[in-house]
Amino acid sequence: MRDFYNIIVVGGGHAGVEASFAAQKFGIDVALITRTADSIGRMSCNPSVGGLAKSRVVREVDAMGGIIGAAADMSAIQYRVLNRRKGPAVQATRAQCDRNGYERAVQKLLRENSTVEIVEDSVKALLWHGGKVVGVRLSAGTEIGADAVILTTGTFLGGKIFIGEKGFLAGRIGEDAEAGLSDSLKEMGLKLLRFKTGTPPRIDGRTVNYEKVQIQAGEKDYVPFSFETMNIMSVEQQKPCYITHTNEKTHDLIRENLLLSALYGGKIVGIGPRYCPSIEVKVEKFPQHKSHIVFLEPEGENSYELYPNGISNSLPEEIQIEMLHSISGLENVEMTRPGYAVEYDVIDPIQALPTLNIRAFDNLFLAGQILGTSGYEEAAGLGLLAGTNAALNVLQKKMITLPRHLSYIGVMVDDLVYRGADEPYRLLTGRAEYRLLLREDNAWLSVLEAIPKDVLKILSPNMHEKFIEWRDKMRNLTIFFDNKGFSRAEAEELHIANGTIAGKYLRRPDADWESVEAMFPKLAELNAVPAATFRVEMKYSGYIERQMRDVRQFEKMGSIEIPDDLDYFAIGLRREAFEKFNKFSPRNIGEASRIAGISPSDIAVLIGAIQKKFHNKQLG
Repeated sequence: MRDFYNIIVVGGGHAGVEASFAAQKFGIDVALITRTADSIGRMSCNPSVGGLAKSRVVREVDAMGGIIGAAADMSAIQYRVLNRRKGPAVQATRAQCDRNGYERAVQKLLRENSTVEIVEDSVKALLWHGGKVVGVRLSAGTEIGADAVILTTGTFLGGKIFIGEKGFLAGRIGEDAEAGLSDSLKEMGLKLLRFKTGTPPRIDGRTVNYEKVQIQAGEKDYVPFSFETMNIMSVEQQKPCYITHTNEKTHDLIRENLLLSALYGGKIVGIGPRYCPSIEVKVEKFPQHKSHIVFLEPEGENSYELYPNGISNSLPEEIQIEMLHSISGLENVEMTRPGYAVEYDVIDPIQALPTLNIRAFDNLFLAGQILGTSGYEEAAGLGLLAGTNAALNVLQKKMITLPRHLSYIGVMVDDLVYRGADEPYRLLTGRAEYRLLLREDNAWLSVLEAIPKDVLKILSPNMHEKFIEWRDKMRNLTIFFDNKGFSRAEAEELHIANGTIAGKYLRRPDADWESVEAMFPKLAELNAVPAATFRVEMKYSGYIERQMRDVRQFEKMGSIEIPDDLDYFAIGLRREAFEKFNKFSPRNIGEASRIAGISPSDIAVLIGAIQKKFHNKQLG
């Protein structure tokens, strides 16, 4: 361990891994501080990667040279494609992973492909002077200097675990919380929030009655998360998951013991996630539902433990066992570990910029749950962006932001820094205005458009040139088919009129792509990844172009710059709008319009004032 690093990353979870891995690619010294090296990349909750909107984030991170996609593929024991019958905007890949295998894969990738130095310790305080963070103080009082610090503390920042009436300080079961760092952040003038999340009990799969649960097998028709993963698992190679349901007996038991839950017994003050509620919340808030689905997910290839996804709770252990025994197929199941709730500190995300550094301390960056999010994928996406920008900041280069129409990471960052978080933030497809532009298949193309060439070449040196090659081939194919008419024989085979333009035919919903590929080998030779993108882009071109027109129109309005000397108080704004514009200092109309509480009429007043100001200057 040295006494100075260019960048210090605090926390070895999904955000910390991506942040440190990205930052070191810029040729600077990076230290990752974590309590134990063995816990790096640990899956605290369910052993899976992907899902709605999240799978697109994994592919974005992979396209930018990150770790999560490759680690998921290396440890996957099952793949499924969600919403396969729906449109491409909401289809999503989800991989069930071997919990320990994922952890090992992350550590292997970090160890063999980076220069990151692992420091086994905990950070008790940040060192700061004026508007700059200058280093960290470790548990024993040792101080380490840094040009920039990235906080990725997960649920460890002031973490407290609850099981029924029992409460104790911890960030994960069996792992100590970060004590003292919260006080340091408060001394720096940062506003902290208190959030809550939870996890279900673990059960012994050998004690499940599999005749009473529904099997959920894996699928073979899927695309791996990483562009560099070549292996496709057969259905036979994949481990099955299982499905069961709670029932009225389960719900009655929970209602009878509701006040014994830490959540309803007054022990917990933190705000929990709306979109991933505990079983107590489901039963109490949705009494009309007579049952709730429970997914029994294997913890690993050689593990007998199962993760019962859907019954996260903070009930006493004896009630948790009764609850499990009330569920079909689990009547005699053995609980190997109780579920619990965990409360932790969060830095209010509206104090951060879109580049993920704090407004008051421009070399202090945040990523993951400390910024108000939940989920491995969200943490990984924020971590990669924070690590990249911290490195660019250290090198005194322009930091990057990701546009909403090109990136779910961009959607997430925008939502957090301009609208804040009143609960753990979770990515959903519904959060994006331009969902058809944010599909699984075109993450690589979006990244190529969103990231400056010189930055992407550093982040993803193995794939950057390949992405350019794929994009150019797609463009050439589009031009070719838009100028190619089918011959008489080809038209007869496709049952269309002679001379029909191929591009128009391929945009039809009933187009026979297999026959066209046989007619034109250059289409069949296209790599599988851009081939999937090309097919969707052709089929939905009308809808895609419509969304792109909306994007261009918004960008035209949104790019109107706000003068630095504009007096918000003097232009007739509502008090709330005046206060928020002063607080956030938006650079343009686009940023101003995304601030929570700002109305279209506020934007109209702002645009009018800018136009008047420029008009007066011209007259003068």
